[in-house]
Amino acid sequence: MASSSEHYGTNKSETSLAQESSINDSYSVPEARFECPICLAWLRDPVLTSCGHRFCRSCIYSWLEKNSACPVDNMKLNKEDVFPDNFTRREISQQRTKCPNIVRGCLEELSPLDVEAHLLVCEFRIPELPDNEKLRCSFVDVGCDDKFEDEPELQRHLEQHVQKHLTLLSKAYSTISVNRNASTSASAIAQQANFWDPPSKNDGQVVLRDDNLQELLKALYEKIVYLEQKTREQDIIIANMSEQISSYNLSMTKLHQRYCNGSYLWYFNDFKNKLNAMRENPHLMYYSPGFYTSPNGYKLCVRLNLSPKDNHYIAVLIHVMKTEHDDTLDWPFSGKLSVTLIHPAQSFRNIKETMMTRPELDAFKRPVQDLNPKGFGYTEFASLEEILDQEFVQKNQLVIKVQAQTV
Repeated sequence: MASSSEHYGTNKSETSLAQESSINDSYSVPEARFECPICLAWLRDPVLTSCGHRFCRSCIYSWLEKNSACPVDNMKLNKEDVFPDNFTRREISQQRTKCPNIVRGCLEELSPLDVEAHLLVCEFRIPELPDNEKLRCSFVDVGCDDKFEDEPELQRHLEQHVQKHLTLLSKAYSTISVNRNASTSASAIAQQANFWDPPSKNDGQVVLRDDNLQELLKALYEKIVYLEQKTREQDIIIANMSEQISSYNLSMTKLHQRYCNGSYLWYFNDFKNKLNAMRENPHLMYYSPGFYTSPNGYKLCVRLNLSPKDNHYIAVLIHVMKTEHDDTLDWPFSGKLSVTLIHPAQSFRNIKETMMTRPELDAFKRPVQDLNPKGFGYTEFASLEEILDQEFVQKNQLVIKVQAQTV
């Protein structure tokens, strides 16, 4: 791999830029080493995989029923590669946390693994309300019948059952239709909306007088107005549901970025058109969405552009982004960064480079704006000839994997 430096004389460079569990919500957040990467709660019945990661036994077994790779590093994995971690179990059992009902007077301190059992018998637990006084789910109108004792319980339900609510919204959306052909009988419609009654028959013939015609025209006009109002109401309902579905899809995307634990896949779509655009404008740069090193860790993003030194190469750099919790982080950012260009069919062709951060560089200092103007990475990460000839691009898509680990 060819690479170059813009400022510091090394191949690493700094460049300028123009299902969280309900229990985990209730008590102290575990240290990273005691947190299950799948449920993001305290490890329960902890196990260790052959690739060195810890999970709850039930979480990883459920995962492996549908997948054959580790959810953290994507290494090949099966149930035979999972072993009990008694050492971690003992460490967790020695930890102490306060009962979630401390706000109601419970002063009990216990092991995180005992919290669930304690909540069932805690004398300070929320008293069960009569069914008619419980809070209803916000999606009750589309079929969610769950009820809750208090607001925090309702909020946890909304956060943990996004997929269920999306499914209910989708079903409701698909059943909404306006029957413009009025399948009900004329007499039923007339009775519902006080429409005109048809004249009586006389010897098999309908007798229509002028006053009958006037009544008929009036009834038809009222019917048109009535149907237009119903159509408008249905259009509003459909528009609101479409907006809700879009917002939940966006929420799911943000959750994925926040809980990727520093291992992020950037699917760089429409590669050929973007490449032509960068050739026409050498200063054009593309940025990935932001992702986090941990749920409340550092926020980073990836930048791709043509090398300013040789436009036959692509440059790949990483930028530190501003977060709402920067005050709680240690600065400058210190850790190990790995960038991998993924070959879609032959993994041995993957192009991977690993670099350690350098605290003295501006790229790793606390951002004062949304995106740190300085980036760190490779100005000549891979040649375009190699990328295109070896078929790294499939379906007009290039895949870049970034792993960020703090130290």
